[in-house]
Amino acid sequence: MTPPAVDGVRVNVALLTAEGLPASDHLLHRVSPEPPPPPPVYVNGPVLNPACVAKYQSTLLLPPIMPKLTGAAATNGAYDQYNISAREILQAVLPPVLPANAPPECAGYDPTAKTRVWAYGTDAGGSSTHNWPSYTIEATRGKPVQVLWGNELVDSARRYRPHLFADQLDQTLHWANPAKKLGGMLDDSPCMGCPNPPGCKKAACTCNVAACTTAATSKYLGPVPLVTHVHGMEGVQDNSDGYSEAWFMPDAVNLAGYATNGSWYDILRASAQASNPGSVFGPGAATYTYPVSQRPAQLWFHDHVLGITRLNVYSGLAGFFMVRNAFPQNGPELPGLPYPPPGMGPDSAVRELPLAIQDRAFDTSNQLYYPKQTTLPAADALPNGPVPPTWVPEFFASLPDGSDATLMTVNGRVAPRHDVAKEPYRLRILNGCNAKSLIIYFSTTQPTVGAEVVTSGVLPFWVVGNEAGFFPSLVGPVTQVLLGPAERYDVIFDFSTVPGNAGSVYMLNKGPGVPFNGANVGGGTTIHQAQAMRFDVLKSPNSITFDKARRATLDAALRAEYNKAPTQLPTAPSRTRQFALLEYFGSNGNPMGQFIGNVDATNPAALQGVKQTWMDPVAAVTGTDAVEEWTIINLTGDAHPIHMHEGLFEVVTQEEVVKQEAVTISPTGAFTFTGQLGLPAGLLDGQIASAPCDTGTCFVRKDTTLVAPGYATTLRFKAASRPGLFMWHCHLLEHEDNEMMRPFCIGNPGYTNPHTNKPMCA
Repeated sequence: MTPPAVDGVRVNVALLTAEGLPASDHLLHRVSPEPPPPPPVYVNGPVLNPACVAKYQSTLLLPPIMPKLTGAAATNGAYDQYNISAREILQAVLPPVLPANAPPECAGYDPTAKTRVWAYGTDAGGSSTHNWPSYTIEATRGKPVQVLWGNELVDSARRYRPHLFADQLDQTLHWANPAKKLGGMLDDSPCMGCPNPPGCKKAACTCNVAACTTAATSKYLGPVPLVTHVHGMEGVQDNSDGYSEAWFMPDAVNLAGYATNGSWYDILRASAQASNPGSVFGPGAATYTYPVSQRPAQLWFHDHVLGITRLNVYSGLAGFFMVRNAFPQNGPELPGLPYPPPGMGPDSAVRELPLAIQDRAFDTSNQLYYPKQTTLPAADALPNGPVPPTWVPEFFASLPDGSDATLMTVNGRVAPRHDVAKEPYRLRILNGCNAKSLIIYFSTTQPTVGAEVVTSGVLPFWVVGNEAGFFPSLVGPVTQVLLGPAERYDVIFDFSTVPGNAGSVYMLNKGPGVPFNGANVGGGTTIHQAQAMRFDVLKSPNSITFDKARRATLDAALRAEYNKAPTQLPTAPSRTRQFALLEYFGSNGNPMGQFIGNVDATNPAALQGVKQTWMDPVAAVTGTDAVEEWTIINLTGDAHPIHMHEGLFEVVTQEEVVKQEAVTISPTGAFTFTGQLGLPAGLLDGQIASAPCDTGTCFVRKDTTLVAPGYATTLRFKAASRPGLFMWHCHLLEHEDNEMMRPFCIGNPGYTNPHTNKPMCA
């Protein structure tokens, strides 16, 4: 039997210990035990003016299919097996030419330099497939997938590579914290309990001032922990979900002084090997198994380490995971759907385009630019005050004059272009941004930065599904869709409707360049991040149209597919729960953190949102197979994309709430319900929560949804049939990394919390 490979590095299966761990002295990639120190930390130069970047010059990359293990390397025919690792690579992200109208400040800028990113990939045919975004995992419903995930963030001497954003990594947050010098507080914050209350005495002074000061004033120069989450995978066991404390380090030769695994790694490893014997775990690697039992859907995978997800995903760790009934090799997935997807012939023949939209800023050396806090008063910063000194509450980059410095990438290239025929195309759109909500629309009018947002030449399109799969019917025509971070839509755009025999269609974003409150759209003028990409319609003597007959065919197919197993949940849940979204501020108005809190209903006339942190006891333990409704009361000023792991939900109601006072550093979180149901016009426009079905109107299932500020949004879901430990959180990654994430349990899997030595899910 050929042993499995981690990134091309063979692990001798015969020498695995009883726990499935390779004996370290037998790993073939071991080198000198005393290597030189790791490379220096990169510090961003000045932020690049987006006016120096030419739009619509690079061609769109269509991610190829991720190669599976074959032959002797495929050790279990019951699974589609993959070896996928994360590596650091150089990639051409920005176009190599200057725009014709570049301002004078661009004269010294070299647009040809490649960008250093992190990328998932594998080794196949003697070459690497590592790319941002990753090649696509194509999965078939009913055929489980098994992935050996590898952390290969090392150099050629197998010394660990420091974080691309070590200069921006805030060690005061509740994060993986693997450096043993910071009190050995693994998966914890060195600043827990800080600042001390004024005049506190001994036991009341819980802040470790020395550890917090070190965390606040030093840079983390150590190895990078990773753990991968397949976002939207229904029915996955907790041991394969990418729990944020189940991370693992690369198998580097210079790990002394750092923990090699997260607090939950060994617990969930034991669970994985009990349920999936033969799963390989070892230095720098973990095997995850995915059931692939859900309806066809567009999933994606990304890193999920506690407290640094925002930085790891921003570095490039993301890719598509498509679930299908069968790969559309000789015909479409459903009658009337455009096909084929990538992997079936040349790009010019592809009619299904996966589009990962992610905002990025760059410095003047073409390296990814990520901001950090620089103006925080010392009295407000940890450990003296409550505000993390480096963390920013959302990713937004600006030039010195305050104007927007963000560009949009699609499939890892800035504002690309793509040739299309005069035919319908299936566009599978992912909002992969850290913090930006996108309002996507299409127009034949070329946008101009500084001019009014484009409103002319807008073309309609149709929607066939979202992140949870096909809708019960065709929705449309619509002129825009709203996607919070991590949301997806599956749309049909008919390029035969473009006037004339040729022309261009611009995919545009009129979502704001500032935090989204559910209604603020665009600001009135076009900014650089509004320009996502351009489709160039080729001259053609004939065209295929998405006409009434074709739409009827597809609508009938969608209804038939849905009716095979309707997904509507019982309207009488076995349990209802309430949670509050809260944001706390320092004395100068800087956010100190965002939280998912419980609700104190002692006084029904003045309900209270009560702050909870990641480390607080689990507040929600559902029964197995239980149908529950969770009401999320948003007491902040932002629309938050709420994501639940393991399962899918329906958005069943929204009700207006009134805050009794502003949430401050010491909030009461008091609120009342008004009884006003539904969202007003202009709030979350472009969000699709239901669709026509044969019984009237049916809720569509989702794994992520925006919840509007000042409203209580109720989600209905059915828990899994097996016990497990999972997470739910805001998918604004900067919020998720600073306490807006909570564990929840389905039943009682019997785990002991490694931090408290108490039952986790009792």
